Amino acid sequence: MPPLFDPLSPAPGPMSAAQSSERSSPHGWTIEGAEALLGSLTGVISARVVAKPGGEVEEIHLLTTVDVAPKQTVRNVESALLAHFDLSVDHRKISVAQTRDEGPAVAQGPGAVHALPAAGDDRVLFVGLQVESQRSHQVRFGVELEFRGERYRGEDAGADVARTRMETAANATLRAIEAVIRADAEGTGEPDVALALDGVKVVEAFDRRYALAAVHALAGRQVTSLSGSALIEDSADKAVILAILQATDRWVRGRV
Repeated sequence: MPPLFDPLSPAPGPMSAAQSSERSSPHGWTIEGAEALLGSLTGVISARVVAKPGGEVEEIHLLTTVDVAPKQTVRNVESALLAHFDLSVDHRKISVAQTRDEGPAVAQGPGAVHALPAAGDDRVLFVGLQVESQRSHQVRFGVELEFRGERYRGEDAGADVARTRMETAANATLRAIEAVIRADAEGTGEPDVALALDGVKVVEAFDRRYALAAVHALAGRQVTSLSGSALIEDSADKAVILAILQATDRWVRGRV
């Protein structure tokens, strides 16, 4: 891509391609430098910056892995350019395409290509479960999750019978996930979201027992059906929680 042109500079004589590629914009940055910086961000495989003569950024195109949500990638781009080059870019000029290919990337063009980060860096993690037996055969579940170093808790109570107990564990998990999303969306003006349990049950397959969960995710007027499963090992309660997290994982990471 041709370098940025400074209209205030005196017209020089012929310039070699190597000299041209090293010219800085009036703001002290180059396309090559910006692409290299963006290529160093977590999850970014390649980056392309399109700018007008004079230094105004027209478009930024990124190819990323699915390990970082597009919205978070856009924030990272804005912050990196502002911190490193004192360059402010409207988020509407940044487009993100994702790929599930986790093989090594091949460097093409001036944008730096880096090894892919380990999966799970930006996921909601299950860290704790509290179960309290109450009067009249009631049970209360407290589910604790962790996201980006912060802890979130969800609670629900129900009858202490097999099916209702699983639904209660599932609902407590959904309340904790909603807390994660609300905290991330605070002050952004994004529509409220809600997670509603469609059902949870134990199924048998391949001589093993699994917890199967179905969830409706509501954002504005959009309703998305999600499902997940987890092997029941030591506890059906824990398997239900893990099944809910699996069901909602990609949907949540697409919003935070």
